[in-house]
Amino acid sequence: MPDDLESSISFLESTNDPANAYFSFTVDETGEYGLIRANKEGLRLYAAELLKKSIELEQRQDGQPLFFGHLEWVVSDAGYDLIAGIAPLYQSRNDIPRHADQEGRQVGPLKKEQPARHGCLFSIMLWVIGGVIFLAAHKAFANLHLWENIH
Repeated sequence: MPDDLESSISFLESTNDPANAYFSFTVDETGEYGLIRANKEGLRLYAAELLKKSIELEQRQDGQPLFFGHLEWVVSDAGYDLIAGIAPLYQSRNDIPRHADQEGRQVGPLKKEQPARHGCLFSIMLWVIGGVIFLAAHKAFANLHLWENIH
């Protein structure tokens, strides 16, 4: 299999000129969906890079990310490398835990639990509740002071 992959990589690299290749990751007009902007040379050369990473993944098996080197024909429309490398997985698709998106479709491997984050609204509520308690306490002690002065 690696010989077939290596011959495919050689074919893709020899028949597609990097000077003509264009490949970039971007998003649609709504910012909701990721897109690839590419010409045929860019797609084919990126496919060759992915095939190289598949061989490397098979050979290394150490769980470390596989990073892409600098590729002159990959253009950064986002201002940074959106896809810098590959986080290897060694299980079959059925063995990889998955999670559901908002519509209930199964997507991607399950991510590690993130700690709960309290947003700005939570902080504002704490300040408001603290202020109400302070005002109530201040008024109670002020009334107590007046009560002592009357008696």
